Amino acid sequence: MENRSSQNKSPKVYSISRRFIYAFNGVVILILVAFALVVILMNTSKIESGLEQRLSNALRLAEKSLPTPLWKLDKVVVGDFIESLLLDESLVYAKVLREDRVFATRALAEFQQKDFSYFERSPQFIVKTADIIYDGKNAGKVQLVMSRAIIKQEVISSITSIIGLMILIIVAISIASVFITRRYVSRPLLKLQNSAALIAHGDLEAYIDTSSNDEIGSLAKDFNVMRESIKDLIGALRESKGKLEDYSRNLEQKVEERTHELTVALEQQTATSEILRVISSSPTDIQPVLDAVAENSARLCAASDAQILRVDGNLLRLAASYGVMRTLSRGEGRPISRGWVTGRAVVDRKTIHVHDLAAELETEFPDAKTMQMLMGHRTTLATPLLREGIPIGAILIRRMEVRPFSEKQIELVKTFADQAVIAIENVRLFQELQARTRELARSVEELKALGQVSQAVSSTLNLETVLTTIVVRAVELSGTDGGVVYEYDEATQEFSPRVTHHMDEELIEAVQAAPIRLGEGAVGRGAASRAPVQVPDILDEREYSATRLRPILARLGYRSLLAVPLLREERIVGGLVVWRQEPGKFSAEVVNLLQTFANQSVLAIENARLFREIEEKRRELEEANRHKSQFLANMSHELRTPLNAILGYTEMIADHIYGEVPEKIRDVLVRVQKSGRHLLDLINDVLDLSKIEAGQLTLSLNEYSIKEVVQAVCTAVEPMVMEKKLALEVALPPGLPIAKGDERRITQVILNLVGNAIKFTEVGKISVQVTASDGTFLVSVSDTGPGISEADQQKIFGEFAQGDSSSTRKKGGTGLGLTIAKRIVELHGGRIWVESSLGKGSTFWFTLPVRIER
Repeated sequence: MENRSSQNKSPKVYSISRRFIYAFNGVVILILVAFALVVILMNTSKIESGLEQRLSNALRLAEKSLPTPLWKLDKVVVGDFIESLLLDESLVYAKVLREDRVFATRALAEFQQKDFSYFERSPQFIVKTADIIYDGKNAGKVQLVMSRAIIKQEVISSITSIIGLMILIIVAISIASVFITRRYVSRPLLKLQNSAALIAHGDLEAYIDTSSNDEIGSLAKDFNVMRESIKDLIGALRESKGKLEDYSRNLEQKVEERTHELTVALEQQTATSEILRVISSSPTDIQPVLDAVAENSARLCAASDAQILRVDGNLLRLAASYGVMRTLSRGEGRPISRGWVTGRAVVDRKTIHVHDLAAELETEFPDAKTMQMLMGHRTTLATPLLREGIPIGAILIRRMEVRPFSEKQIELVKTFADQAVIAIENVRLFQELQARTRELARSVEELKALGQVSQAVSSTLNLETVLTTIVVRAVELSGTDGGVVYEYDEATQEFSPRVTHHMDEELIEAVQAAPIRLGEGAVGRGAASRAPVQVPDILDEREYSATRLRPILARLGYRSLLAVPLLREERIVGGLVVWRQEPGKFSAEVVNLLQTFANQSVLAIENARLFREIEEKRRELEEANRHKSQFLANMSHELRTPLNAILGYTEMIADHIYGEVPEKIRDVLVRVQKSGRHLLDLINDVLDLSKIEAGQLTLSLNEYSIKEVVQAVCTAVEPMVMEKKLALEVALPPGLPIAKGDERRITQVILNLVGNAIKFTEVGKISVQVTASDGTFLVSVSDTGPGISEADQQKIFGEFAQGDSSSTRKKGGTGLGLTIAKRIVELHGGRIWVESSLGKGSTFWFTLPVRIER
């Protein structure tokens, strides 16, 4: 009785003003203490520095004043000097030594018996020693000691001042806080508290002051509304009280009749069958099973109540209950521990049967004390729910009186626990299976739709077909009633419908008559913000800004829509919009799906645009290439005729056809002839390239010896090799087969590669190697030149491309040699490539079929 009466006592009430004062004073005290510490530290440091300086000054004065009297052994003068030093109130000790013997000593009265070592060990003093030099020799030492007592006095003075200031500030804050909180907080709350107390004692007509315009006034108004609701509720409760009493009497009578009609064995069998039936009839809902288990556990074991609790992390939460005792609310949890019966059953993973809980509270179950004293239950039985040895919950049954449960009743509860575990596991597995099935079905549908869209994008460049496929599948998979893909015009900043699905003609005509502008409506806002925009309710003016379209959409029955912008690298391409007749937000899965379809739409639109641009560029390039080839062919022909004449006349002059030629002129003619032939080779390269591009270069197929071709090339370049003092190595294995192809063109390829190797190699060697296998020649030309960077390796086979394309390059050429060589090799059905690295030379490889029959 004492415990219950103590629980009914009102809790201690703390004053708001007092709390405010405590909090504010605490903050101010902390700030002042921090400030005081900083000030004290700064003053202490300053005083310490001053003392150090004063001691150093005294020491320097002694060094200047003592040499002569100390050398002359004038103790009177030395004594008077150190006596004068002690006039500084902080200096407490001074000693002068000569040859390590005390010459003179002065100290304050309390330090007369102290030695210099005492001051060195004590942190209360500052000590310094200096040598006294006379005529370049050490005449002795002076030792000075200064007290730090002034620092202590300064600290005490600062603390006293700050404490006084704190007291004044705290008193001022307290007075102001009391006035403010009592006037504007405490008194209004006390009035509201008095009104609430009157209402709690049954006076529902008590006056409530609602005149205040602050938060307390709002609380008073809400309290006034609550009072009116309580009046209505009390009236309803009085009306239903009689009905509830009648229903309770009838229910008790029925329970009593059934208890007398059935035997214990039949009850157990029926209960087990009922639980199994509930399990089979509720594969997706565990609650009916748990309710049935709780009810049958309490009823068949003659318990006051039964509870089923489930493990949730480190808590046991109430999942089902049956009985008249007060218990936890459904979902409410208690920490798992061995300090209460159910917690111990879960921790120990075994059934716990307590005959008298009240007798074991202090020793075994201290955590159950509060609950037992509140509800008064005595005999308690808890059985864990174990799945593969892991506890997932527990069944708890209780009796108000001390009456232990029988062995049959304990076994029955264990059977119910096993059935509950089976039901929980079945529901978990069934729910996981259903969720996985739904997820797989949705994924299959999405993948199927994306596959169809991807196939449409990749199989056709007809934009209408692709976009129609996208919008149809988007509407189907999002469960909406219609959709449209808008195309954006950057010049006018307007959206116009490109393809639609289930879009009424009236709506299409309205959009076409006045296209949607950027920032208008859902599609315009989505494009402006580069993010999807939802309109949960089209009729809500705050949600949908396209006022001219709202009446049409409302008349057609549409209530919500989702707009996803079509973006290409932050550039607006258009928008995808779907709508439905139900209001509400779209799920995240639908938004993500629509964004995927939007990306596909952008890809289709970009593909169509790029295809149009590519077609236009292709026609322009073909025309330009045709003109270029024609120009190169004409110019090459026009240049070759006069150049051949120049070379002919030069050769005739050099052969003395027109008489003797001076040696200087002969050298010039040789250089002219050499440059002319080089120019002719360049013109021939350009002509060959133009023929290749025009498709006019044909191969003259004849049988030839690859060995003789390589030897002829090496003979032709031998003067160039000797001129640069390079080594030329040729590897031609015996038994190379007779080939069929265009011998002149193959010679041109090898000569070009070897010539380039010689041109770019200053020291080292040139290697040429040929092998044959599986009906294919493999030819390589290697050098020890500077090598080619990886970036240049990708472009040297292009037209007019060179490894060094700068205006200061040392090696000449048009950059067509490798291009022509690549085209000739490819016309033979072969392949050419390079392997190189900077500083390690280069190797050019190409393959040729041994015999070409076409």
